[in-house]
Amino acid sequence: MGSKPRRIAVLGGGLSAMTSVYTLMQEPNWEEKYDITVYQLGWRIGGKGASGVNPEIGYRIEEHGLHLWMGFYENAFKMIKEVYKNLDRPKEAPMSTFEKAFSKQDYFIFTENVNNKWVDWKVPFPQLPGKVGDGQLPSVEEVLEAISDFIIHHIVEWLEDHLSHIKNKGWLQKIIDFFIRLFSGKSDQEVQKIKERFFHHLEEELDALDDEIIARIQPIFRNLVKKMTTNLKEEGDVSEVLESWRKIKNWIWDLLGDLVEENNTARRAWLAVDFGTTLFTGMLKDKVLSVKNGKLHFDFETINDIDYGDWLQKHGASEEHTVGSPIVRAMYDGPFAFLKGNPNTPNVEAGTILNIFLRLGFTCKENIVWRMDAGMGDTIFGPIYEDLVRKKPDMFKFFHAVRDITLTEDNSAIDKIVIGKQVTLKDDNYNPLLNVKGLDCWPSHPVYDQIIDEEAKELQERNINLESSWADWEDRDTFILNKDKDFDEVIFGFSLATIPHVASELIDANDKWYDMLQNMRTVQTQAYQYWFNKDAEGLGIEEDKLQSTYVEPVDTFCAMNQVLDKEDWPKSHDPKYVAYSCGVFPDADYIPPFNVHDFPEKEQERVKENLKIYIDKYLQHLIPNLYNEKGEFDWDALVDLQNGKGEERISSIYTRVNIDPSERYVLSVVNSSKYRLKTNDNGFSNLYITGDWIQNGMNAGFVEGAVISGLLTAKAISDTPENIKIITDNWTIKSLEEELEID
Repeated sequence: MGSKPRRIAVLGGGLSAMTSVYTLMQEPNWEEKYDITVYQLGWRIGGKGASGVNPEIGYRIEEHGLHLWMGFYENAFKMIKEVYKNLDRPKEAPMSTFEKAFSKQDYFIFTENVNNKWVDWKVPFPQLPGKVGDGQLPSVEEVLEAISDFIIHHIVEWLEDHLSHIKNKGWLQKIIDFFIRLFSGKSDQEVQKIKERFFHHLEEELDALDDEIIARIQPIFRNLVKKMTTNLKEEGDVSEVLESWRKIKNWIWDLLGDLVEENNTARRAWLAVDFGTTLFTGMLKDKVLSVKNGKLHFDFETINDIDYGDWLQKHGASEEHTVGSPIVRAMYDGPFAFLKGNPNTPNVEAGTILNIFLRLGFTCKENIVWRMDAGMGDTIFGPIYEDLVRKKPDMFKFFHAVRDITLTEDNSAIDKIVIGKQVTLKDDNYNPLLNVKGLDCWPSHPVYDQIIDEEAKELQERNINLESSWADWEDRDTFILNKDKDFDEVIFGFSLATIPHVASELIDANDKWYDMLQNMRTVQTQAYQYWFNKDAEGLGIEEDKLQSTYVEPVDTFCAMNQVLDKEDWPKSHDPKYVAYSCGVFPDADYIPPFNVHDFPEKEQERVKENLKIYIDKYLQHLIPNLYNEKGEFDWDALVDLQNGKGEERISSIYTRVNIDPSERYVLSVVNSSKYRLKTNDNGFSNLYITGDWIQNGMNAGFVEGAVISGLLTAKAISDTPENIKIITDNWTIKSLEEELEID
């Protein structure tokens, strides 16, 4: 008779935990190996990625914030492709395949503040060959070459934009002299020939000359990159290359410096040169770029003791034109990298964010941006849930809140898990999904019909949010899960800020947990969602507008029109355009204990005030046609089922404030990565931790990092870890498995 399956208690249904469970249950004969149960607060899974449809308001999709997938999410895309394939939905069904679940885009719009005026900068991103999730990643050499091409692209853009307009011979002489300095080995005769073509045949020869100059730029930069990598591999001495980068940067400043304040393409060309040469210089000087066994590698940890912007300045980047530029600011805005939500306190590890930047800028396949075509809950977590419950219908225990975790007497393992049952269900198997226009979706509140009538009525009348730590609601029952009786192993899938509230014994018993919490940080976020009764043309806005690095703290704006056909509004109030804004949310002066039940309401009031200021002062740049000549906002353009008058319609905008410990975004503050724990090296023998806050090679709050964490956890638990493949690059000194000691 075979051994019993290992009982695994999964605490929380965020992306990392669901990745672990999904991966383990793809193994052959998984049911003979693992008996998995997921204990979930409230009525839905998804963690910070949970979403809901609101049946009372057009079945509109309500998110925690703006969620986009990026083209470098190799492991995440590989998994979700498998999920959709496993579902095998009917072809005519909405979201029937992976291809129908996402809309793609190849550019960002960055916003620059130039002379106290906001200016938009549309930046296309390169698309590498291959498909997302196919596991093919560029080499270090290819990434370095891509940085060089980035510099070239913006120099060429400036040349193409301005050479045909330059008639001043003195200025033209300056350009010629600049490029002649870069062309090596030219004879006096060749130099004179170039000058003659400029000055004596300007009108008829300018186009051909453009091509000649542009054709010569790319080899200059690429040859310098090749020389840099060759010297590093063969000699270890890159001083000559560093001097070349310095000269190029100085030469281009001589050429463009007078123009950067008044000319957009000149400023951006200078930014590309300053930023790109600074990256090369910093990586060489600080040994981020190194050689192991004759191959180039990145070692990002070497610069995690300094903030990203400070690191760039340390290696010569202009504070005004580069460190304050959109291309650098975006790497703070994207991961909400502001301590306590204060835009004046940017803080992010240089190595961690450089790793993310290189992947984002130079390794995306097909497209850089992938928008989900429904809510994240329904595009990602609904399909995962459906796949899992088909295999084990009773796996999910909704409305089961973990209240405490205790240790054995010797503090070596998890001994007990205290669970609070939040409600009394009519049937033990809660069905969490609603069908909206043929798609199964998570609702924005529980399906009350499945809760006993008395409790359901009270929840609705008192507007109780069972996902809030401050909810004025008592558990209906409490029970305890015991080691060796109810579980053998535990997957801890909660977010970082939750730990002190449910696992204080672990902190007291193990210095690693204490040090982690002392050195890592989280931040609150806010989001707005607007539905308009005007289309893109009527609003004076792009159909697929995606804008970042705008005014703080709400710095990001994104059209989400691809989800409208999944919502179900009355025909009389059918939206024509929907957009989301998001950003950090400054901490309250005092965050009270959970028995101060009105705290969430007060924070919602703060968000509403922020929204009003945003509409009054800043939204006009993004959606100009919503304002009249006096700068007054057209409230009637908002879709409002209540048909409010004037500013009353502000209540039709969905506002979200993420203040709960489980919702706070995990930051990558300076010197914090080294304190992140590993999934299987956390001090307790039967515990596996997972989430975007553990050591995962990304160490930032992105979908890809969360998925990698889940895969690492599954690999650590699995009886056959060699069969779980994690897509990793050949960039880093150690592989993830080697670094995390997972066989």
